[in-house]
Amino acid sequence: MPNWLQYAFGFGLILLSLSHWFPLGIWPLELLGAFAHFTATFCILVLIAALLLRLYFLTGSAFLSLVLNAALVTPHFASIPSSVNPHFTIAQFNVYHNNPTADEAIQFIANTNPDVFTIQELNTHWSESIDSIFSQSHSYTVKVPSENCCHGIGFYSKFPITSYEVLDIEKTPVIVAHVLINHSELTLISLHTRPPVFPNETDQRNTQLRTVAEIARTIKNPIIVLGDFNIVPWDSEFKDFLLKGNLKVAHHGFQATFPMEFGFPLIPIDHITYSDKLVPTSCQTVTIPGSDHHGLVAGFTFKD
Repeated sequence: MPNWLQYAFGFGLILLSLSHWFPLGIWPLELLGAFAHFTATFCILVLIAALLLRLYFLTGSAFLSLVLNAALVTPHFASIPSSVNPHFTIAQFNVYHNNPTADEAIQFIANTNPDVFTIQELNTHWSESIDSIFSQSHSYTVKVPSENCCHGIGFYSKFPITSYEVLDIEKTPVIVAHVLINHSELTLISLHTRPPVFPNETDQRNTQLRTVAEIARTIKNPIIVLGDFNIVPWDSEFKDFLLKGNLKVAHHGFQATFPMEFGFPLIPIDHITYSDKLVPTSCQTVTIPGSDHHGLVAGFTFKD
């Protein structure tokens, strides 16, 4: 390899890795940052090849890039140490608006049987089927189904909903519900942000996250914010969301949830976040029949 090409490739790899940390509000860089774990894998391959070819500048560049990407992603491989029985279970399901096997997906949710769950991309055409299946087990509901893709939303609970409101944030419904669980009031916010496919929708998503964080910050109850966030946990906007909302994200190891077109998910964009008045006891991904997302099911206890 010519020296100029080695230097160009090495510097390019470092700049790409730095952009995962600091996308500077540049839309394509933010999209690339969602795949930092793949950049880390690529760095390992380049490092091995550069060592074998004795390309020492490229070796150092690949190693530095690997460190940058690993430092960004590795914290999201942590596990939940608790084995305490939860006070309640909660789940996030993006069922996919055009799900070809919606009946199977709904039955899967019934078999999973979380105490509280939210559905993203709730389709008007199968909303009634959900009602009929869960009318006895989850009789407390808030629903905003949609005939159009992809921002219908539903909230289903075994526990009484003492009050709720449906907010319109960037022309997208967000459910804020207050639930009474064994004499403790829990606030839940369910949302599905705009996908960052275009620059304007990225701005809308970020506005949604900032608005919800401001709401979460004012709530004194234990709080859970969950849904399809359309953002990876190492993105700077997501970190700001957690910081401003006084929230943490529940995960048990690296839990990718989207997309399922390859038979397995690539990036984690569905999240269950919580305030410090709660302790997660478990968090697992589940495969929803016909959906392009994995679901998330988590257990929580109230802090004494």
